[in-house]
This record gives sequence, structure tokens and C-alpha cells, in this order.
Amino acid sequence: MRLILVLVWGCLSWTQPAQATVVMKLDRAQMTHMSSLVVHARVGTIRTVEERPGALSTLIELEVVEAFKGKLQSGTAVTLLQMGGTLGDLVQDVPGTSQFTTGEEVVLFLSAFQNRFVQIGVGLGRFLVKRTTQGAVAIEEFGDVAFASPGKDGVIRPGDPPMPARMPLATLAAEIRRLVRVQR
Repeated sequence: MRLILVLVWGCLSWTQPAQATVVMKLDRAQMTHMSSLVVHARVGTIRTVEERPGALSTLIELEVVEAFKGKLQSGTAVTLLQMGGTLGDLVQDVPGTSQFTTGEEVVLFLSAFQNRFVQIGVGLGRFLVKRTTQGAVAIEEFGDVAFASPGKDGVIRPGDPPMPARMPLATLAAEIRRLVRVQR
């Protein structure tokens, strides 16, 4: 009987460790300020490479539709770098990273990094653009992240996730352009 209880307890307590990426809440003004580039882009080729032994990176080719911040022309190609990916039998998962699909349109808040770009925060700075009968709509998406924010005493504590924004793409573009002008 004791052996059965030990086995049951062992099976019930054997779990995978929890994995989460905790990020600070950032509003669009903060993301715009922190970004070197904010673009409406179309996702092209997505490939995973082993840039260093055992270290996978996913490279996402983006075709710029329009730059809201930064001096890129329509049609310019830029590369988004994300850590992790899948290459053969090797899988490196980075909790919270955004997911991309070839052909989708996105608005991204990006920072320059070694001749490439990275998102402003893991799981932050991404809007999916959907085409509707009323026009293009930008829908904010967060990766699988936990949010934190500083309290009045300056201590960072877990917080509730923000409500994802949903607005016409033209409204988002105008807001970002206004924020860029204000920050100059």
C-alpha cells in the first residue's frame, strides 16, 4: 500500500517547470519612443538557422508596405530576428515570442540589432492587419507573456494584461506619426 501511495504521489508531483516571460506594460507612446523603426509590413520567408553551435535563431523577412517611423521606402526588405526556433530535431522555444505566418500583414515596433531588427519587447509591439469590408483593421497581439508594472512605491509587481487595441489601420498610423512628431 505504501509503495502505491509513493508511486501515485510521484506521478502527481512530476510536472514540467512553469515557463513564462514577464514584460513591463508599455503603451504605444513608449513603444514608439523606444523603436528605431515602426512599419506596416508583409511577412515573407521564415527560416530558422543555427548561427552559433546549439543556438537557434528565426529570421523573418519583412517587406515594408509603409514606414511610420524610420526612413524606409515601400518595398524595402528588412529582417526580423527572434531567438529560438526549430531546426530538424533541435527545438528551442522562447516563451512569449510572437508567431508569424508568411503572407500576413503586421505593424511592428522594432529596434535595430546587428544589421537586423528585433521587436521592442518579447511578445509586445505587434499588430495584425486584417482586411475587412470596412477597410484595414489593426489588432494588437501579445505573445504568451505575463505582465508586470511598477507600483506607487516603485516595486515591480505582477499586473493584469492590457486590453488589446483594435482600430482602423489609418488611425494607428496617424497616432504613431503624431507620436514621432511630438518626440522630436
